[in-house]
Amino acid sequence: MRGVERGLWSVGKNLLAGRQRRVGAGVAVLRGRDVLLIRRGDNGLWDVPGGGAQRNEAPETAARRELREETGLSAGPLTPLGVFAHRHTYPDGNVVDWDTHLFTAEFAGGDPRAQDDAAEARWWPLDALPGEASEATQAYFGALRSAS
Repeated sequence: MRGVERGLWSVGKNLLAGRQRRVGAGVAVLRGRDVLLIRRGDNGLWDVPGGGAQRNEAPETAARRELREETGLSAGPLTPLGVFAHRHTYPDGNVVDWDTHLFTAEFAGGDPRAQDDAAEARWWPLDALPGEASEATQAYFGALRSAS
């Protein structure tokens, strides 16, 4: 099989398996040694504010939009922390392969409020982050600790 055919076969297998590949973005808002996290409404796990990029939306723009939608906050300058590849299975059985761009931003003020698909918003100390988090979010936590 040629490269193009192999690529199409791979895409076809993912479609038949019900999998999608999507770009996501999140932002870890830092206030001193604390980070703002949201509890996801779909699975009850803690995560950084973030979600899927819309068609032709840059990851930084998506991160800012998701932060605003989920917490009501705006961010100043964003600093890239990394891109994390991971698979997420939603409660309805939908499986998505994500390439999530994670950014950090210094807290610029305001009162975070859980909105949209966030059930709760809360500040957590970087040295005492919650265990109720996905494997991908645990990887974000490791990168945050290493960068601090």
